Amino acid sequence: MKRLGLPLIAVVLVAAVLAVQVAAGGAHYVPLRPANPCSPRPVPPIPAQLEPLAEQIVLLGLDSAACRLGISRERLVLALAETHTLDPRQSAALKAGLADAVDRLDREGRLPKVSQLLPQALAQTHLPGIVKTIVEAIPDPVVDNLLPTAPLLRRTVDALDINRLLRELGDPGQLNSALQSAILQAALHQILDSLHP
Repeated sequence: MKRLGLPLIAVVLVAAVLAVQVAAGGAHYVPLRPANPCSPRPVPPIPAQLEPLAEQIVLLGLDSAACRLGISRERLVLALAETHTLDPRQSAALKAGLADAVDRLDREGRLPKVSQLLPQALAQTHLPGIVKTIVEAIPDPVVDNLLPTAPLLRRTVDALDINRLLRELGDPGQLNSALQSAILQAALHQILDSLHP
């Protein structure tokens, strides 16, 4: 009788859990539909740092690209991850979508000033200390007038080689982070090239 006790207790516990799930509406499970990429998603506040900014540009850019193609963002990400069958329409839509994302953030006044991004940009470079000191000495208003954020990010997106990036993607699950990293690196180069004494 002891041998049957534990399995019987396990069956009773599983049945109890199932009963609670069914009572809570689990019998009528309907998977959620993917969000409509053409409906603007709310954008949370963006800290004045390059990584969160690049992340928002990628998320909004994927939505815009998916909307242009008439598919869900999830389906677009899966299609782009298939690097052995690159569709030129998809990579062109992605590049245009990233530009749309920069434009939206600019229209909504959500882009940080370059002077706010500069300390992080300098920290990630291998410039000699004297060059960093000279760049840091440039007053913030001068930096911001010399380098408005939106045009800098538009040049960054224009300079991205989306096809090469997708071909070199080793892990399809890393599409978002690969795009974010590419935008981050390109933005760093744009900032530092423009301010290099």
